[in-house]
Amino acid sequence: MLGAENPKIIRLNTLATNQKVNASIEAVLEQKKKMYQPDFDQFVRFCEEEGRELNFDALEKYLHHSITEQRVKYSTFNRRAAGVQFFLKDVLGLKQTEDEKKRIQIIRQLYNTEEYLRLKPMRGVRAEKQDEVLALINKYDTSKRADIRKRAICFVNLITANRPSEMVRLKVSDFDLENKTVWVMLKKQGDMKEKRLTLDCVLAVKKYIETSGLAPDDYFVGAADKWGNYKNRMITERSYNRLIHDWLGFAPYTLRKTQITHMHRKKADLATIAKQSGHKSLQTITQHYLEVDNADVEEYL
Repeated sequence: MLGAENPKIIRLNTLATNQKVNASIEAVLEQKKKMYQPDFDQFVRFCEEEGRELNFDALEKYLHHSITEQRVKYSTFNRRAAGVQFFLKDVLGLKQTEDEKKRIQIIRQLYNTEEYLRLKPMRGVRAEKQDEVLALINKYDTSKRADIRKRAICFVNLITANRPSEMVRLKVSDFDLENKTVWVMLKKQGDMKEKRLTLDCVLAVKKYIETSGLAPDDYFVGAADKWGNYKNRMITERSYNRLIHDWLGFAPYTLRKTQITHMHRKKADLATIAKQSGHKSLQTITQHYLEVDNADVEEYL
């Protein structure tokens, strides 16, 4: 018909791109929902017990209850606040007013009062002396395939100061052993970071790759039976935590904190430490990793 407007034609590749983008957004949202679900479930139970609607006014009361009745740590308070706010905003589609934001900020300031100040310190894992940790790692310096794997994994974790989430995602192809570097996937920041390796660490990795016959696309940690026979699959962070604890007697974050503290004691500046540890915030390093050690205090008593 003359004069009629032709309907706009949408190309198939345009539709496919739109679907991919939507799928990616949904995947990120689902990941955050899974992470914050336990915190939201607690909030829901609180609202059910008090007959409240799921909204920001109820969140204010829930967070006040968390401090004054449950006496939760400051870090737990912040996680609860972030988790419930995500669900209210991004899942339920509610909007938070400036006044509601301000009131929650005021409630957070209860941690600065004398009654709740003891809940504020964030006590993390303790750093060990690097030479003592290396001695624990080197007890696996044997010809046994299982020990070779343990030593290489622990060595890499120590030198790179990797998080468990970064260790389980390492692949053999991420290593450039000739240049003594490794590319690490920083899941927390959504980035890739190049980190340095020591010569001893490189030799341990080479020995592990050769004895286990690892291919470039294999996971570096992977799985293994008690004899050290390797299986190419990514293990969970919880499984990795259990492995390191079984091998060394402490959690993987002790390796991370030990290396950061060791670099600081060798007079490395914060930017250099951040480059190796993968921290974006220098303030985080100062607050949570470089506090004065008790042994340092005792030296001057």
